[in-house]
Amino acid sequence: MAKLLILATDESPQIMFDPSRGILDISGKSLPEDIHDFYSPLEQAVVEYVDNPQPETKISFDLVYLNSASTKRILEIISHFEKLHNLGDKVVFNWYYNQFDDDMRDEGEEFSRLTDLSIKIIEKSERV
Repeated sequence: MAKLLILATDESPQIMFDPSRGILDISGKSLPEDIHDFYSPLEQAVVEYVDNPQPETKISFDLVYLNSASTKRILEIISHFEKLHNLGDKVVFNWYYNQFDDDMRDEGEEFSRLTDLSIKIIEKSERV
């Protein structure tokens, strides 16, 4: 399965999904005009990945903004990783936020409440 790289724009995040390494990184701002079209390639890649995953999957979100449509669509994609977790596979999920960005910290906490995955909320100043 090929690596997926979608470069960031002013309204959409950068997405890097490397199935061969079990790594998904999403960073930037998420308010694309057509939320379905933007996230569909990622969802398709994740669905394929879940059928033949790596022993450990690492997910990192480093967003500065996401709208409610993005939240909903990302949760749909994360639900596929929940299947791996529920089958006993290791899924590490890190949610980064800027030191004084309470809104993005709260978003990470909300994601943690809405999924079966354990999400580590990390203040960026702690990031190594």
